[in-house]
Amino acid sequence: MKQTILTILTLALGVNSYAQQNFTLDVQLKGQAGYKLNLSYIQHGQRKSDTAQILPDGTYRFTGTIAEPVVAVLFNSNPAARFQMSSGGMFIPGPLLELVLEPGNIRVTGASDVSYLAAVKGGPLNKELSSLKTNENPLVKEKWELTKKSAQVYREGDTALASKLRAKGNALQAKKDELRKSYIAKHPASFVSMYLLSGLYESYTPEQFEQAFGKLSPAYKNSFYGKYAAGKIESAKATALGRVSPDFTKKDMNGQLFTLSSLKGKYVLVDFWGSWCGPCRSSHPHMKSLYEKYKPKGLEIVGVAEEKSSDMTANENNWKKAIQSDGIPWVHVMNNYGKETNDLVQAYGVTGFPTKFLLDKEGKILFKLIGAGEEGDKELDAKLREILGE
Repeated sequence: MKQTILTILTLALGVNSYAQQNFTLDVQLKGQAGYKLNLSYIQHGQRKSDTAQILPDGTYRFTGTIAEPVVAVLFNSNPAARFQMSSGGMFIPGPLLELVLEPGNIRVTGASDVSYLAAVKGGPLNKELSSLKTNENPLVKEKWELTKKSAQVYREGDTALASKLRAKGNALQAKKDELRKSYIAKHPASFVSMYLLSGLYESYTPEQFEQAFGKLSPAYKNSFYGKYAAGKIESAKATALGRVSPDFTKKDMNGQLFTLSSLKGKYVLVDFWGSWCGPCRSSHPHMKSLYEKYKPKGLEIVGVAEEKSSDMTANENNWKKAIQSDGIPWVHVMNNYGKETNDLVQAYGVTGFPTKFLLDKEGKILFKLIGAGEEGDKELDAKLREILGE
């Protein structure tokens, strides 16, 4: 099965009747001493990353003001929160704790090495989300253990076992997605349902997703989550097979503007990746062999990087270092440049990394691939052989 890193979409939910109010979030995790916690969420269209005040008793406290409920995730610097693929910076991020920032006091308790399983109490929205987490957390834990084991044996060269472990992990992910889809269907008036739907596009057909969205409460259709889900519907239509891919202009590695449509007349593989994404970078050796084989036959690759830091200089450094380290000689742009007005991840409906789009000579979408691994490599190989020959 294909190995995919899914993004957790921490998007703000707008509720018109919601007044500006304060929240206090206290986090107590056993074994957390010496590690940092960061609270990440999006509010008023901007990503915020808050650091905690550490109280004398070891509690990590976050305080702030919110104009609307927002789902946040908790990043933990504990090494257990990621699987390091290599000393070069590639890693697979572990599951993240999701919680709702709502007025009043919120309390998180648990263990540092499994902070994604911590209990969240405080407010009706967290109560609602926690009820769902009770059922899905065992699946999340088992999948994370399989993910780490798969990466370990892959690194040791046992690709067959790694593939089997990934398949088991994908089956667990499918069960979790079904739990969330069932919750959405049973709670159409729920805040949590709109949040969940916004991150589940790949678990529905485009038609099913649009139908599920249509059944949710009109109260949230004009919220940020509602607008995001509506945007997914539109981006799916824009990137359907046979449609001309969304054109874009972004700065390349040298600071020069690159426009996708300038490559008309060539077959183009648009690859969404990131320096932080282990599966993305593990796929680069195979992509290099394809590029060497098919570039003389008219293939070009355009890498679109999505970097994670809130600091643009850090993003540039990580991006360029990864390109140099991996030796990938094709066209590269970074989505973070001008993302506020031209977000290619959103325009192309990307929900997981890596994601690839193969375009014909007129820029029409021939093929889409989400994830990495042997199965995905075989699918891409077959498609390129079909259009460009051996």
